[in-house]
Amino acid sequence: MSATAIHRKSAASFEELKPACQILILHEDFAAYTRAVEVCRRLMEQFASELDFDIKCWSFIELAEPDCARHAAKTAGAADIVLLAMPAPGLPAVLERWLDVFFATRFRTDGALALVLNEPDSSPAALEKLLARLEQLAGRLGIDFVPLLSGNEAAVLGILPTEDWPATGVPLEISDRPQADHWGLNE
Repeated sequence: MSATAIHRKSAASFEELKPACQILILHEDFAAYTRAVEVCRRLMEQFASELDFDIKCWSFIELAEPDCARHAAKTAGAADIVLLAMPAPGLPAVLERWLDVFFATRFRTDGALALVLNEPDSSPAALEKLLARLEQLAGRLGIDFVPLLSGNEAAVLGILPTEDWPATGVPLEISDRPQADHWGLNE
């Protein structure tokens, strides 16, 4: 095959590429990470025909390491969605410091800062404080703030619960997931 034929085939495939949605997940622990991935999976299912997804993750602990913090900030600067996943309201000190630096490195003027909490029965005062802090940060960045809250948390604040959002929906039960007798490695 000639180089010209290969080039034409490559050019044709570029036209078929879907735009990529870049998501950065920052999580406090494995349970929070798991919930964030579930939200991303639901988004991917709903928008798979329109978008490709590029998801990167860092734990809050990794943000204490200067090189990781810089790399996460660079990724956040280009991300469409920065998703913070925590067990309960209250920003850990390392995340608080990182957020103070983050908005200085953000160069995109569109996108969203999202929050996922794992514990639905949290302190309303702590939740309101966290939401106000993140909404203020999103405003300074010129991006949207999207709190993905359970029905209990949303009711306390008088907002629409996440369960009513089609893209995030009610969590899947384990029985709803396909069963497999292998891990899928090397397939």
